[in-house]
Amino acid sequence: MRKATVILASLFFSFFNLSAQVETGTAVHYADALDGQRTAFGEIYRMNGYSAAHKSYPLGTVIRVTNLSNNRSVNARVNDRIAANSRDIVSLSKAAAQQIGLVEAGRSRVRVEKIGFAPADPYAADSPYASAPPSSYEYYGANPNPYENMSSSVTPKGYGAQETAATFAANYILPPTTIGYGIQLASFKKVENALEHIEKLKGGGIENAYIWQKDGNNRVVVASFPDKASAGRYLDAFKRRYNLDGIIVRFD
Repeated sequence: MRKATVILASLFFSFFNLSAQVETGTAVHYADALDGQRTAFGEIYRMNGYSAAHKSYPLGTVIRVTNLSNNRSVNARVNDRIAANSRDIVSLSKAAAQQIGLVEAGRSRVRVEKIGFAPADPYAADSPYASAPPSSYEYYGANPNPYENMSSSVTPKGYGAQETAATFAANYILPPTTIGYGIQLASFKKVENALEHIEKLKGGGIENAYIWQKDGNNRVVVASFPDKASAGRYLDAFKRRYNLDGIIVRFD
């Protein structure tokens, strides 16, 4: 029997295809003052880049956001968290918001579709986009969108069927710079077992599960939350909805 510390009351899952998941709700965009600040995943927010904050999608998920008032769309990469109790479903960088007319409107009703993955930070030092002019509080226009031609029918490089479990699991490993709090559901010695557990959680509709590697263990956590109180509120709702239990942990 597989040795693992699993904190679960009982587990009832209804499986469905998450790759076709579509949400509708309201969208907003980042304030200019946040330009250059670190996101919940530790990356730098750039107002001229194409990024988004979402409640549950993993770091690197590429989404298509369509403004339902004008049918204009933009592709953006998730690299931040929006508060779990927010009335909005997504927050866009200024460049992405500008493309769909969201800057002028302030808040618009949108459709959000998950279309792929882009695990690398496009503005990291070794990226071809790293030489793009830095953002400023005076908006001079957007950088090139590295996700513009991505569609749900295209499997991004590195996400093919031939990849190993360890490579696939890397998509769900929390960056070491992650801050805040999470809810630990299980702990495994082998990363393959942690990945298998995450896939089961995803099948039950739990999309914001990650692998937190600490003290030689692969801990399956729901993440992340800015403070202990918000993590506690989410845990209470999580217990009611999924009949699961967990413990609140701090990322440090």
